Amino acid sequence: MSSYSKVGDEKIRMPSHLKWIIAVLMLYFGLRLLFFALKIFPFVPPDEVTHFGVSQIFSKVFFLPVNSPETYQYGLVTNVPWLYYWIMGKLLHLNFFGISDLIFLRILNIPLAFGTVYYVWRTLRLLTDDRLSQILLIVVMTNTPMFSFLSAAVSYDNLTNLLAAMSIYYLLAFFNNRSGTSLALSIMCQLAGALTKYTFLPLILILNVLLLIHEFRIFYLLPSAFKEWFRASWRRGVGLLLAIIIGLVLNILLYGGNYLRYGNLVPDMAKVLSPEIAMQYRIEARGIIFTKFREGRISKGEAFEMAMSVNNSVGDAKTTVYLIDNYDYLVKSGAPIISPVAYIPLWIYTMYGSTFGIFAHLGMPNSVTKTWLFVSLSALAGAAFLYRWRPKKSGWLPVYLAAITGCYALILMYAVNYATYLEFRATGLTLQGRYLFPVIGPMYVLLSYYLLQLAKGSYVRLGIFTLASLIFIGSDFPYFLSFATPEWFAG
Repeated sequence: MSSYSKVGDEKIRMPSHLKWIIAVLMLYFGLRLLFFALKIFPFVPPDEVTHFGVSQIFSKVFFLPVNSPETYQYGLVTNVPWLYYWIMGKLLHLNFFGISDLIFLRILNIPLAFGTVYYVWRTLRLLTDDRLSQILLIVVMTNTPMFSFLSAAVSYDNLTNLLAAMSIYYLLAFFNNRSGTSLALSIMCQLAGALTKYTFLPLILILNVLLLIHEFRIFYLLPSAFKEWFRASWRRGVGLLLAIIIGLVLNILLYGGNYLRYGNLVPDMAKVLSPEIAMQYRIEARGIIFTKFREGRISKGEAFEMAMSVNNSVGDAKTTVYLIDNYDYLVKSGAPIISPVAYIPLWIYTMYGSTFGIFAHLGMPNSVTKTWLFVSLSALAGAAFLYRWRPKKSGWLPVYLAAITGCYALILMYAVNYATYLEFRATGLTLQGRYLFPVIGPMYVLLSYYLLQLAKGSYVRLGIFTLASLIFIGSDFPYFLSFATPEWFAG
């Protein structure tokens, strides 16, 4: 017996037993996220103090707030992507349940994670109907420690991840069905993503380059796809077109305005306001103090004194002191700069460690052995991709998924992480696995499909599936409960 779920104009066939297995896995995921939302001590999740504070600021105005002494501690509330804060700020007015605003917004972030898992699953369905691959995908998506922990926090990453998964799915669906509606939905999600987090911009570039490459020889067919968009549903077509136009205008106002006024798509707080005001924001203060020390404008002692006197958390002050001390030691000792090539294995290992561990304002890194287990699973899936992929059988979808993942990872590694290392000479700064989550979908689709392509025998496939599932499940919630100390939990 089979059941169907209606999605847009598509009917997705799902056998009943598969539906129930996925439902159980998602229920387990939801209960864990609810536990995190209710039990984790306030502001332990990464940058939650900022995201929650800015959401509160947005709740007090109809549209967009202005920078003021009340907002300085959170950084800029103008000239930055604002969509997540606007949505959360408006939803705060619905908190009639007698719970804290922080807990309320944490719970409202959980559906964003469910949506991300759903669209990643739909992306896999573009590639295969294999039931074991679908179950494995749900297992790995819902048992990645940092993804689980972040999904129950107040963070714009949750909306970013959902919009990224939707953008990728609808673009690849357009390649399959030639539906103008799918392409329009992808464009709309991309524009919304750019209004959520500026690191969405490289993904937009990658997806549109991929679109141009795919459509290069059949570009003349695009108008017919857009005719179908309106012919299928006139009202929906007009609604999507209006949403795209509004999204485009808002992005031009944000990024175009920033570039015209400040010569940068994402200006520093010190440029928009002043260095003195920027010192009230912990991240900007760290950069200003470090830059002054590096340029020789203040001594090491003065830098330490400034770091400890800034109105920020003890952790931020310690980080600033560490960066200054580390830079001073490396320069005086004549330590060589890590080359771009030598940086690659360091980057890969750190990304795995901070994805399959929890890196927040408290840390819970996974063991070296388990980290290498995840690296090994990825390597095996990569080998299977190279060995099993055939364009006549699988089409070009696996290559598109690999290109999206690889290009985004390269941009992140060199344009963000390596550039930050060169500036601060600290390998761990801004180097966290959660920054790859916008492409976690393509990564896990390839992993779930090709890991099970290592062998054709059903018993061997089942063994691989079981081993991978146990590694992921055991490394998530059981691992957290085993090593979480009382300071992780609210009283």
